[in-house]
Amino acid sequence: MSYINNYELRENSITRRTIHNRSRLAKARLKTLKLGQIIDGSISKIKPYGVFVDIGGYYALLHISAISQQPVEHPEKVFQIGDWIRAIIIWMDVEKGRVSLSTSDLETEPGDMLKDPLIVYEKAEEMAARYYQNVLSKLQ
Repeated sequence: MSYINNYELRENSITRRTIHNRSRLAKARLKTLKLGQIIDGSISKIKPYGVFVDIGGYYALLHISAISQQPVEHPEKVFQIGDWIRAIIIWMDVEKGRVSLSTSDLETEPGDMLKDPLIVYEKAEEMAARYYQNVLSKLQ
């Protein structure tokens, strides 16, 4: 019995270390990100208030209000789990490990994300540059 308990303890220890290593890697990944950066990821979870995007081992939130400049009834009408997505980082809290994304800020016309997301993704860099300039002008 003692041997099994020790084995379980060792197994739990290994599991904890693995989770700890993933957490450390995710935080390291988070530190490489910056506001206004375009990221690619995949939809990992859909909730009524938005979608969670896996951006390389880290999960960022794309809130329902940041999906499109036009109202979105429910994120499931726009995305499915596993969908590839391109978005811009609009907010970060490195200490709490939170990242917020937007696709609405990448739309050239309101509703583009609802009509044809690929058009939005193709122009993402151009729109991100505009977004960045807009943010800079507001700071000055």
